Amino acid sequence: MKIVFLCGSLEPGRDGVGDFTRRLSGELIRQKHSVAAVALNDMYVVNEITSSQEVDGINLPVLRVPSVQPLKTRFERAKGWIKEFDPEWLSLQYVPFSFHSKGLPFGLSKLLSELGQGRRWHIMFHELWVGMNVESSKKYIWWGWLQKQLIKSLISGLKPNLIQTQTRLYQAQLSKLGFNSGFLPLFPNIPNFNKTKAIYVEKNTSFKDEISFVIFGAIHPGAPIEEFAKDISQYAKNNGRKISLSLIGRCGEEQKNWTTIFRSVGVDVKLVGEQIPERISELLGNASVGISTTPIALADKSSAIMVMREHGLTVVCVSMPWQPRGVLNLEPLPGIIEYRKGNLELCLSGKSDLSIVNTLPEVSNLFIDSISATV
Repeated sequence: MKIVFLCGSLEPGRDGVGDFTRRLSGELIRQKHSVAAVALNDMYVVNEITSSQEVDGINLPVLRVPSVQPLKTRFERAKGWIKEFDPEWLSLQYVPFSFHSKGLPFGLSKLLSELGQGRRWHIMFHELWVGMNVESSKKYIWWGWLQKQLIKSLISGLKPNLIQTQTRLYQAQLSKLGFNSGFLPLFPNIPNFNKTKAIYVEKNTSFKDEISFVIFGAIHPGAPIEEFAKDISQYAKNNGRKISLSLIGRCGEEQKNWTTIFRSVGVDVKLVGEQIPERISELLGNASVGISTTPIALADKSSAIMVMREHGLTVVCVSMPWQPRGVLNLEPLPGIIEYRKGNLELCLSGKSDLSIVNTLPEVSNLFIDSISATV
């Protein structure tokens, strides 16, 4: 199979969808497919770059077109590069904000149609629109309505052979728009370097004198931090256990709030920062419980959650209120529990379930099987 992936940026470690694209592409090359990737709106370069990127020991051909170039210039250059590579498939990794700063990429459908004439299209929806939850303001609801119209235009214009997404919520939303989509799950973007058969042992059974919580990656605002920290402090006193919290990676501005609040209730907070993948794997492997600030309805689109589950951690979602509008009865991923005031003991008694943690080769095989079935 000959495939070109299209995304916004391809700066390693700086763009989640770009990293997903790079690792998926690398694995497909390992499986003897011919694959390349194009960044159509790369914010991390000022000049066009045509090169190869090393991904898990594989060289991936890439074209990175800087966002500072005029829109038509970018797409004309990409069209010429793609024509030379001559793929059977173009796979659009769609995030509205990857192609426009306000998430409103007007004209994208027409430009992509011209770029991919005569080729089969696959669209992977990593994000859809803002204002999807019942708590949204009118501004975000109208903003999301515009994004929804652009998605309709995109699908109608490209007439993709296959649509996929990585969340059950997004499948339901696309179905409401009248489009069928397949499910392509995320894989952990950091492997478990220390995986043994013992990793499948339920970690909560090993709580002894200390419970080590861990947050990996960006922390979203609006979480009930004070309530959560107080519940943890009270749990520690009631059970005679020491509590620690480690913050790993680029956690963002909210890191300050979490650090201040948890230290105020006597929790030992460790600011680990960015580390090499092997060290991150080691830290997660030694932790007791993972914390995510991603709403539970969107848990299956969080690469950080996938990494924590890969390392045998029960994940507690501590997030702002976020209830999808018009979509009910979504099943949460196994091993993930939503924190509510007073339910901490329930969260800590959760079972680690790695039965559906998807590896990179498994997701790559599913992707190839899915597009092959449409031919």
